[in-house]
Amino acid sequence: MLCKYSTQKARIGYMTLFVALALLSLSSNAAQPDTADTFQEWSAETRTSLSFQVNAEAVKPLLADGWVVPVVAENPDRVNLTVTFMDRHIVLDADGDAIGSGTSRYMVMSVQGRNHSDGQTSILIINGISPEGAGAYEVYQAAQEASAQRLVSGNGEQVGQVEETWQMTAESGDSIRLHLQYQPAVPVLREPTLVIRSAKNTGYTRTYRIEQASDALGVPGEPGSRLQHFEFTARGPLFSAIFDGTEVLQGVTSTPWYHREIYVP
Repeated sequence: MLCKYSTQKARIGYMTLFVALALLSLSSNAAQPDTADTFQEWSAETRTSLSFQVNAEAVKPLLADGWVVPVVAENPDRVNLTVTFMDRHIVLDADGDAIGSGTSRYMVMSVQGRNHSDGQTSILIINGISPEGAGAYEVYQAAQEASAQRLVSGNGEQVGQVEETWQMTAESGDSIRLHLQYQPAVPVLREPTLVIRSAKNTGYTRTYRIEQASDALGVPGEPGSRLQHFEFTARGPLFSAIFDGTEVLQGVTSTPWYHREIYVP
């Protein structure tokens, strides 16, 4: 199956995405790395994130037993899901040495989960496509292609223009492509600390200390949007179920500057 968005099709205000991101930060209770945690990795990245309401039934099988994703109040058939495309320019270990080639590109899907028995909430990584295979969270699909292209143009003190193309294709046949053009604005600086869990093995956590500058671009066709072109397609056995044509785009955010420290117990 194929899902495709254009500027005429998107319908919902872009501030929803920033509200969701704020809630994720609050859910971490401003967590700080435990004094016993070990510094593992540092990276400098550029990211683009899409926030959707998607088919709840397609997400359920990706969660560990006892965990649920709260449904959208006005539509109990949908849950909130974030798709994040990452271009990791520099990736270093705790000693400052390059991890692998020192750079990587991949895509991650995440949700805000809740433990049904004790009420604990957490950001859960449920799937993705990575050239590194299953990855630390053991949920990513092995990439056949994981490409990123980003063209920034401008002159002098002009605001300029940005054009991005992301193509992620898994060996399983799942694939996602994103192409967008937009006029950037001054981004908002944030320094959240988040605890992230694997949706497969929720006992595994990593703590992220982040410095980022994010730019909420809006929703194509909505007032205030700076997206001049937007196209998103998803295909494959899993992605066609999640993006089945009923999904609703909530917002698009560019993060041109993202630095992250990773700590593990």
